[in-house]
Amino acid sequence: MAGQGGNITILMWQAATALNPYLSGGTKEIMAASLVIEPLAEITPDGELVPKLAADIPTVENGGVSEDLLSITWTLKDTVWSDGTPVTADDVVFSYEYCIDEATGCTQSSLYAGIDSVEAVDSKTAKVNFSSPTPYPYSPFVTGQAPIIQKAQFENCIGAAAAGCTDANFGPIGTGPFMVREFRTNDTAVYDYNPNYRGNAEGQPFFGEVLIKGGGDADATARSVLQLDEADYAWNVQVDPVVLADLESNGLGTVMSGFATLVERIMINQTNADADLGDLRSVYDDGNNPHPFLTNPDIVKAMSMAIDRQTLVDVGYGAAGRPTCNVWP
Repeated sequence: MAGQGGNITILMWQAATALNPYLSGGTKEIMAASLVIEPLAEITPDGELVPKLAADIPTVENGGVSEDLLSITWTLKDTVWSDGTPVTADDVVFSYEYCIDEATGCTQSSLYAGIDSVEAVDSKTAKVNFSSPTPYPYSPFVTGQAPIIQKAQFENCIGAAAAGCTDANFGPIGTGPFMVREFRTNDTAVYDYNPNYRGNAEGQPFFGEVLIKGGGDADATARSVLQLDEADYAWNVQVDPVVLADLESNGLGTVMSGFATLVERIMINQTNADADLGDLRSVYDDGNNPHPFLTNPDIVKAMSMAIDRQTLVDVGYGAAGRPTCNVWP
């Protein structure tokens, strides 16, 4: 039975500012919104594409991706929004139009780059047409960064009106397992399970209510779960590994680590930062304003070789970190 698991309390000391990933694209916003709004497909930790709102994953082999790689066609599941209205291809088209409108200020617009158009072939079929052959057509509408939003709720919130639509941005109508009951920016989000969720017949979601509570810091949230038993789960507990191990020894919880394409890195300024340059200071200028020495590969290589990555991992991350010498993990 859906919702039979009662309540769960999640601590995210970096709390969400909104529940619209198109306007607030941080990990904390994407995670908090993902309980409510969904993309056409997701990517598992193993790198596998799995359908969410889509009936299947389009490929060249099944005809969903054109042989010239100029289009991808998605077929939707028979799914309804939490208000009971059907999800249609018009919602897919609108989600694209919402994000590409420059006045919207969409933080995920790069995911929709290289697209000529998105069209509704019929109520359950949406086609993405690319401006050039696209070998990997799974950026638009894939992952929580690029979810489908309800046209009926957001159609008056496009462009310059986007940021002012507080009700929609704080309480989106979705297709996911939960619905927003209450949201306080940078503080608290409370969700009830969605009685119209497509997984209800299989007893999904398990929990009936979710509370995501912000505030504090990583150490405090770790202690709340592992020492004080005040919450069920704490996210991003980047605490001294020795302290974390000591907290875990209380036996009230388990520390788990997951890895994805998230790399802590130093970004080297490749442009000239000389203050005497005035308006050209740190401006790329089509490559005509390079940094006097940081564009030298040998210097950057020497800086890289001087960094003790393993010590940084041991001291700052423990089991939650792995050393790498590239932005590609």
